[in-house]
Amino acid sequence: VTTMMSICCLVLAVLSQSIWASAFSSGGVASTNLLRRGHHNKFSARCAVRLWSDVPVGGCDDSDHNFSSSSQRSHIVSVKSHNIAGIVNDKGNCDIEIEFGSTACLVCVTGESGSGKSLLVSKALDVVTGGKATNTLVQDQDKESWVELTVRLCEPHLSKVSSTLQHFGIDPLILYHQHTEDTTDDGDHAKEHASVGYLHLQRTLVAGSSGKLKSICRINEKHVSLKTLREIASPLFTTVDVGVASGALARAASRLAMLDIGVEDSLKQQCIQSRDVFKEATKRRKKIKKELESRILPSSMQGNVYGSELEQEQIELLEHWVDELDMFEARVNRFQEAIYEQYSELIADGNGPGSNNIISTLQKFRECVWGEHNDDDDSILANLLQFREDIKAVESQLIAANAAYEGLASLTAPESAAVSLERVRKLLYTISSDDSGPMFEKVERTHELLNIVEESLNECARSIDGGSNSIISTLDNAVCTGVSIEEVDGLVADWNALARKHGISPYALPTCHTSLRQEIDGNVEALKLLPEAEEDERVALEDYTQACKELSSAREIVASNLSRSVTELLPSLGLECTFQVQLTQRPGGFEDPYCGSETLGVDVVDLLLFHNKINGGSNESKRGGKIEQVGSSGEKSRVLLAIETCLPGSIGATCNNYSPQHVIQNGNSPISIVYDEIDAHVGGRAAVTIAKLLADQSSGEASRAGNQIIAITHSASVAAIADRHIVIERGSTSGSSSPAVRASVVDGSSRRKEIARMASGDLAMGEAETFADALIRDALLHRDA
Repeated sequence: VTTMMSICCLVLAVLSQSIWASAFSSGGVASTNLLRRGHHNKFSARCAVRLWSDVPVGGCDDSDHNFSSSSQRSHIVSVKSHNIAGIVNDKGNCDIEIEFGSTACLVCVTGESGSGKSLLVSKALDVVTGGKATNTLVQDQDKESWVELTVRLCEPHLSKVSSTLQHFGIDPLILYHQHTEDTTDDGDHAKEHASVGYLHLQRTLVAGSSGKLKSICRINEKHVSLKTLREIASPLFTTVDVGVASGALARAASRLAMLDIGVEDSLKQQCIQSRDVFKEATKRRKKIKKELESRILPSSMQGNVYGSELEQEQIELLEHWVDELDMFEARVNRFQEAIYEQYSELIADGNGPGSNNIISTLQKFRECVWGEHNDDDDSILANLLQFREDIKAVESQLIAANAAYEGLASLTAPESAAVSLERVRKLLYTISSDDSGPMFEKVERTHELLNIVEESLNECARSIDGGSNSIISTLDNAVCTGVSIEEVDGLVADWNALARKHGISPYALPTCHTSLRQEIDGNVEALKLLPEAEEDERVALEDYTQACKELSSAREIVASNLSRSVTELLPSLGLECTFQVQLTQRPGGFEDPYCGSETLGVDVVDLLLFHNKINGGSNESKRGGKIEQVGSSGEKSRVLLAIETCLPGSIGATCNNYSPQHVIQNGNSPISIVYDEIDAHVGGRAAVTIAKLLADQSSGEASRAGNQIIAITHSASVAAIADRHIVIERGSTSGSSSPAVRASVVDGSSRRKEIARMASGDLAMGEAETFADALIRDALLHRDA
C-alpha cells in the first residue's frame, strides 16, 4: 500500500507538470511570456533537496530586481473592517485587517466557502469607495461600523487623483504625508517620496433613529460627502464577479466603452468636440427660430416678406400704429403703478386686510412687463382680467355684508332682528301691569334675557360694521380707492378694440407692439441671424458626420482584431466557441447622428458567442447569439477576462461604466482589479490558463502598465502562481457567539497545506501536499521561462 501511495504521488506530480507545461505553451494564448517573475536560477541548485513550497513568494520579495517595476505601481496596501456583519477576529474584537503587501502583484485570497472572503475584500472595497451599504452590514446598531482602505499612489494615478481632489476643492498635498513604512533618511527613498502618495479612505456607517444608515466619509482624515468619496475613489478600482460581468456585458454603453479602449484618444476627442459644436449650433438655430415664431404682426402684414423694403405709406402706417400702442402701453403702466401704490402696504404685509386672491394677483400683476412673451395664463392681460374678477368678488361680498348688517341691527327695516326684539318687549309689557307677584317676576326674568340677546345682537352688529377690524371695513380696504371697476372695464375694452383693429388675439397685443417697433426700426436681428445659424448648423453636421465615420472605421478594425484574438484564446479557457464583435448603426445613421451623452457616434455594439458543434466529425454548425442572452454566468466571466487580456483596460471602462469623456480624461487602467471567483465552475487546463492570464495582468505583460490583481478563488492553480497568498479562516472564539475570522499571509509549509486543502479537501492530505508542492514548483519554473 505504501509503495502504491508513493507511485500515486509521483504520477500526480508528473501529471501536474504536464498540465501546466501544455497549458502555458498553448498556441491559443495571446502571449507566451505571461508568467515572468524574479526567481531566475535562484533555486536551481537547491531544488533537488528543498520543497518548492518553502520558496518565498516571489511578488513580495522587493530585493529581486525584476520586481522593481511592480514597486513603482499603485496598489492597495490594506483594507480594514470594524464591526462588519458581526464578524470578530480570533482575539474577540471587531477589527479585521487584510494586508496586500508592499508591491503591485497577483494576490490570491482563499478559504473555505462561507469564510467571508468576498465580504472582507470585494464588499468592503465596494463600501469604502461609495457603494451601497445595507443594514445587514451593521448587526450591532449601537456601535459604529467602518471600513478603511489604504492605497499607495504612483504615477500616473498620483497625478490623476491629485487633479480630482483639486476639482472638489481638496488640497492634494494631503496625499504626500509620510507613510510609516516609507519613513527613512535614505536619499534614494527621499526622491521616491516625491513621486509617491498615500490615499486613505474611511467610511463609517451609523444607524439612525429610523433605522436608515448614515455615512460619515473621510479622505486622508478630511470629511467629505458620500458623493465626493464615490466620484474620487470608485474609478480607481474595479471588481469583477459573475453579476458584474453579466451586467457589464448587457449594457450597450459598457460594450461600446470596452471597444473604444482600442481606439485612439485623438479620434474620440475629435468626435466629442465636433458633436458638442453641432449641438451648440443646433441649439442656437432653434433659439433664433423660436424668437422669429414669437414675432406677431398685424394680419395685414403677415403675408409680406419680413425685412423687405417698406413703402413710405407703409412706414407712415407703422409709425401711427406704434405711436398708438406706445400711448396705450404708457396708460397700462400708469394703471399698474396706481394699483401698486394703493396696495403696496397690503402686499408688503402679505397677510394684511383684504382678499388673499387679490394679494396673489397683484404680486403677479406687478411682475408682468409689457412686451415680454408670456403664456396666455400668465400674461399682463390675464392678470388684469383676474384683478377685475377679484374686485367684483369683493364688491359682492361687501353687498352681502351690508345686507347682513341691515338684517341684524337696522331700526327701519321691518324684518331686522333689532325691530323684532323691540316688538317682543312691547308685547311683554301688555302681559302684566302689576309691580309684583309671580307673573311680574317671570316677565322681568324674560326682559333680562332679552337684554342679553340685545347685547349679543349689538356685538354681532359691531363685528359686521363697527370699527377698523369689522367685516365691512376689511372689505372696503380690499377695494382700490381711486380705481373704480368702471376704469378697469374701460381699460379692458380699449385693449380688446386695439386687438380687433390689428386682427390679433388680445393676449398678443404687447408682442405685436414689440414686433412693429422692430419692423419700423429695421432691427429684426433674428431675421439676419437665422440664415447664418442654419449654415453653421449644416457645416457642424458635416464635420460631426465625418468624425463619426472615422470613429466607426476605427471601431471596425478593433472589433475585427478583438473577435479573432478572443476566439483564439477561448479554447484554452475551456470554451469551444467563436466570439464575434458585431457593429450596427443607431436609427438615423450618419444622416442624423446620435448626439446624446450616453455613447459616442452612431455605432451599437453586440457581443456574439457561438458554441461550436461537430456533426459527424467534419461538418461544423454553430448555435448561439448575443452573449447576455445565451452565455452562462461562468462563460461571461471568462469572456470578460479574455477581452481584458486581448484589449487591456477594457474591464475598467466596462465595469465602471465610464462616459467617453471620462475615459479620455482619466485613463482606462484602474489601480486594482478584484476578480471574485471568476474561475468558478472551471477546472483542468482552463483553470491553469486563467491563472496564467491573471498573472499576466499583474506583471504588465499584457496590459499597458500592469495592475494589482486580487483574485478571490477556490482554484489551486491560481493560488500556486500567486505572488502573495492570503487565507481567510473562520472558527470560534470563547465568550462570543459571533464567528471568529482570521486573515493571514501564508508561505512555506502553510501555503503548501492550504493549496493541498483546495485541491483535495481532507482526503489524502499527504499526497495532496506533494501535489501542491508540484504545482508551486511548476509555477516558479514557468515564471522563469
